[in-house]
Amino acid sequence: MEEIVIPSTVKNKNDINFKLENGILFFANQAYSGVVNEYYSAGNLKSESEYYQGKREGKYLGFYPNNQKSFERFYTNGLKSGIHFGWYQNKIKKFEYHFNNKGAYNGSIKDWFANGVLAKHFNFIEGKEAGSQKMWNSKGEIRANFYTVKNERHGLIGLKKCVSVPHN
Repeated sequence: MEEIVIPSTVKNKNDINFKLENGILFFANQAYSGVVNEYYSAGNLKSESEYYQGKREGKYLGFYPNNQKSFERFYTNGLKSGIHFGWYQNKIKKFEYHFNNKGAYNGSIKDWFANGVLAKHFNFIEGKEAGSQKMWNSKGEIRANFYTVKNERHGLIGLKKCVSVPHN
C-alpha cells in the first residue's frame, strides 16, 4: 500500500471556492488535496483537517478558543479510522473510540463525564456490539451492564421500562 502525501497547501474553510458535493470537497471545481483550517472569530485555530482528492485523509484536529486541543481524529480514504480522542476544556478525557479502516467501530468505545467519571464502555467487532457493555451515571453508579452475543443483549440493559396497563 503506497503512502499518501498530503500537499502542504493550507486553505481557510470559509473560502467561497470550497464546495462539498456527494461527500467530496472541491476547491475551484477540483477535488481538494491539502489542509483545511477553520478559525474562531478572534482569529485563532478552531480545526485543522487533511484532505486527499476531496476526502478526509490523515489527521483532523479540533481546538478550544484558548488553543487547547479538543479532539484528535484520523481518516483513511474519507472514513474514520484508528483511535479518536476528545477532551473537555478542563483537560479531562471526553471520549476514546476505536475504528477499523472501513469507518466502523472496532474495539472499545469509551465516554467520560466532565467530572472524569466513566460514562460508557462498549465493545465492538467490525461495527457490531460484542461482549461486555457498561454504562454509568455521573456519580459512577452502574445503569447498564450487559453482554452482547450474536447481536442479542443479555443482562441489565438500562432502558426505561414502559408503564404496564392493567387488563380488565
